[in-house]
Amino acid sequence: MHDETVTTLAQSEEDGYEVALRRRQRGDQSVDELIINGVFAMDSADPVSEIALAQALGERPGRVLVAGLGLGYTARQLLAQGVVQLDVVELSQAMIGWAQAGLTDVMRQLASDPRVHFHHGDVTELLGRQPGLPGLFGPWDGICLDIDNGPDFLIHDRNAPLYSLEGLRQALSHLTPGGRLALWAQGPSKELWFDLVALDPEATEQLVVVDRRNRRIDYAIYSARQNEGRAE
Repeated sequence: MHDETVTTLAQSEEDGYEVALRRRQRGDQSVDELIINGVFAMDSADPVSEIALAQALGERPGRVLVAGLGLGYTARQLLAQGVVQLDVVELSQAMIGWAQAGLTDVMRQLASDPRVHFHHGDVTELLGRQPGLPGLFGPWDGICLDIDNGPDFLIHDRNAPLYSLEGLRQALSHLTPGGRLALWAQGPSKELWFDLVALDPEATEQLVVVDRRNRRIDYAIYSARQNEGRAE
């Protein structure tokens, strides 16, 4: 039986909050994990839900906005699906630096792909147009939002407006006609679902089951489409 060791690959408080990238090693198996303000955000043990988020946009999704970076699994999957351009918006400048330095294999793949463009900023400002991010403009053919744990377990309170009816409406307005919005949530959210259906009667909810250390977790992937004429 192998003992587990934990190594901090990088840690920063430069963005006004603590973010840490750690690696758990047991024998030949290693798992990378992201910790934000002392709260577990995600790890690489089973990124099936992050992959499902990308798959919700379908094959060859065109020009896509991803927020945020996380460990990069959603972005990498979008590259595999044939995305033309990938704009990754991340609140943490430190994490962008870690990706550009290739601290993990997945981050290294993203940094070396010319289709990927990293942008430091708050996606709530971008999607709310208050005032937006310099040099970054839509519309996009697809948007993936994975910036927090979903509306019911926020790490950053500033992200709450994104999950409101108006926030969802604003996000959809940044899509080309027929473009798709996909959101990751830690679990099913009735309020989020009702708001999405109000905006798109054909919105979808997908539960993704993950067995994490003998504990079943039901993550949720939501998606809605921008209908013709809805874009502002």
